[in-house]
Amino acid sequence: MKQTKRQLAIMNMLQVEKSCGIIDLAKKLGVSDETIRRDIKEMAKFGAVEKIHGGVMLPNTALEAPFLRRLEVQRPVKKRIAELAASLILDGETLLIDNGSTSCYVAKALSSHRNLTVVTNSTEVARDLCARNNNKVYMAGGELRADDSAAYGPTAVNFAKQFATERVILSIAAISAEQGFLDCDLGEAEFKRAILPQTASVIVVADHTKFNRPGVVKVCDFGAVDLLLTDQLPPQSIIDKIGRDRILIA
Repeated sequence: MKQTKRQLAIMNMLQVEKSCGIIDLAKKLGVSDETIRRDIKEMAKFGAVEKIHGGVMLPNTALEAPFLRRLEVQRPVKKRIAELAASLILDGETLLIDNGSTSCYVAKALSSHRNLTVVTNSTEVARDLCARNNNKVYMAGGELRADDSAAYGPTAVNFAKQFATERVILSIAAISAEQGFLDCDLGEAEFKRAILPQTASVIVVADHTKFNRPGVVKVCDFGAVDLLLTDQLPPQSIIDKIGRDRILIA
């Protein structure tokens, strides 16, 4: 495959960012979204890149776990959302952080916070926050999934329900104007539903690719969420349901 200068530029960006959104690429290269989509389609045909929802990423090796791939999707955007979430959290707070990819970036953004008490079912979150700045981390037990080494099932749910926290940080797979907040995995949705009554404030962290995206299992209605942190305003149908005052843009 002989690449054009624009396609080479896309590859150079991917070498740095690992994944890029269609809209971001179009802005940086000064072309239309449709032009970028044609480039990506041609590059994907020869295996140079891999198309993902709303963007493109470098091809993954067969040994790379799906969770690691999700961490790379929309990585710069997820980092911005995570930094916004961290800015709302004070030293000494009690948090429950789930295992979603954006939630894991929130844990990294909390690296300078002190005296946090964190409950999680994520080994990734626990690793980033334990033994740091006098934090206390409580890790849920239960069955560890091979994909992401996170704990799910009745044992994890019962463990998390013992804690009353000031905030819950949730990643979410889909936000539907008709159905609310959804996930694609039954175990993840059950864990999220179980912890909602245990907290004073629910914060959902989700980038714009989750808006009106198909989900499988309902987590909660819009009324259960206090803040939605995202990178773009949702469609008006979603704004009408959650309220503009409960949406913060990173």
